[in-house]
Amino acid sequence: MFKQIKDLAGGEFYLITSLIIFMVFFLIIGLYLYKLSRSHISVMRNLPFEDNQSNGYEED
Repeated sequence: MFKQIKDLAGGEFYLITSLIIFMVFFLIIGLYLYKLSRSHISVMRNLPFEDNQSNGYEED
């Protein structure tokens, strides 16, 4: 298994590219979560527990 990793023969490009895409994706998600407002997080946290809004799927 390690022999395949050492003898990439041009496959380094794909490994580096996939690593960069992976890191950029999680950096973007992390920045998005950091920038969310606290009031939006609070509303989303309590959303499953609030029954005062009907969504049209429930029969009254």
